[in-house]
Amino acid sequence: MKPKLRAVGFDFDGTLIMSEEQKAEQMALVFREQFKVKKGIKSAYTRLMGKALPRQEKVKALFKQFLKRAPTQREVKMIKDHFGKHYLQSLRTCPLFQCINIIKELKNQVDFIFLLSLEDKKEVVKITRHCGLDVYFDEILGGPKAKVQNLKHILKKHRLKPSEVLYIGDAHSDVMASKKANVRTILLGK
Repeated sequence: MKPKLRAVGFDFDGTLIMSEEQKAEQMALVFREQFKVKKGIKSAYTRLMGKALPRQEKVKALFKQFLKRAPTQREVKMIKDHFGKHYLQSLRTCPLFQCINIIKELKNQVDFIFLLSLEDKKEVVKITRHCGLDVYFDEILGGPKAKVQNLKHILKKHRLKPSEVLYIGDAHSDVMASKKANVRTILLGK
């Protein structure tokens, strides 16, 4: 007998919203305005996106590549604040997939629905509220914690067996995080 599916989780960027292009543009804007780096940030940030790195690690990699040094804590905070403000503004139109009906239906069929992102949790919560999506999720998780840590938190907090959870994502890193937590996964193609 197959175990009952009790929880379904969704990746955020690239799965429920199409924001990868906006994120790369906003990071390029931050580096142009704050550090006078005019070229290369967008493509470098795009290359870092599928590597399951939290934004802070991506920022460190960009600093190393373009400024040949590590960022200070003050610079990391400034980028976080600046990027978050621009990112939220860029999503005014809420580029959601046509997924709300599916999420509503799933909510009636499982015990628990969660949203998981590598982006800062506070920003993810702001964006989901802005788009009216927050009401469908029992828990919203995000950075700075890694996806594996958050998946294990879900299992422990809600007393779920890995076989009772399904995670839906859009990147190879989503599959890897799911495997490390022994959770079933569905990978959406681009």
